[in-house]
Amino acid sequence: MSQKMIIASLAVFVLVGLLGCAKTSKAPGEAGSAAKRFETVDDRGILYLYRRGRAVGAAVATQVQVNGKDAGGTGPGTFFRWELKPGTYVFSANTKESSAAVEIKVEAGKLYFIEQNQRIGLSSGRVQMDIRDEGTGTAAVQGLKLLVSTYIPD
Repeated sequence: MSQKMIIASLAVFVLVGLLGCAKTSKAPGEAGSAAKRFETVDDRGILYLYRRGRAVGAAVATQVQVNGKDAGGTGPGTFFRWELKPGTYVFSANTKESSAAVEIKVEAGKLYFIEQNQRIGLSSGRVQMDIRDEGTGTAAVQGLKLLVSTYIPD
């Protein structure tokens, strides 16, 4: 591969990364610190949806939906936090190549965690979502940035 081709490939990769990150909206630092205290709420369940940073497939922002309503996009190293009334919720994400969804029955006073993974695909990326236990989730969220969600729970 020629040097020009390598430089052009790197430029495209950086541009895609910048465009992908433009679809996320990070919250102020103090909000992120408060979210990482993992405090429960008596009448609501707290759900964290997070996406760790990855070298492969990480550049693309992926839109998330809660019960079919847009919630915003995740990028590498980010998370959402929602205070939800008890009930059943479906969290989903899709790309041109794949879709993933998980359903969670939320109970008041409990913490829930969903890990979203984005892997490289042929044209967009492949998304995966998995429910994680509290220990795994709290450890993973510690190093991530809180996002502002467009989904406003009741």
